[in-house]
Amino acid sequence: MQKYLAIAAALLASACMSTTDSATPSVVSSLVGKTLVTGNTTFIFNQDGTVGGSLNGETIVGVYSADASQVCSSYTAPARFAGVGEICSVPVIDGGTVVFNRTNGSRSPVYTIEG
Repeated sequence: MQKYLAIAAALLASACMSTTDSATPSVVSSLVGKTLVTGNTTFIFNQDGTVGGSLNGETIVGVYSADASQVCSSYTAPARFAGVGEICSVPVIDGGTVVFNRTNGSRSPVYTIEG
């Protein structure tokens, strides 16, 4: 379960200052529209402030907001993420990979950036 929460934490929306406006760069601006991949998980930050992808074949559905320092996300699917609440993190991009350092002190797995 902690692994799933860790993956969810990499992702979405509300205590952060909201911005998905491309005119205002955010910590995820360079990731929008790209597919993040780790193991059986794919994750996509969409331009419209939604997130998608899949976790072990289950669809990921959520929203995110981001500012210049962090991204926050919340999810409605998969069911194990619904009701978890908001997860905020600071993405650390290193070449073709990204790790999300969460504000709760945990870290996401390393994602490969594709696209």
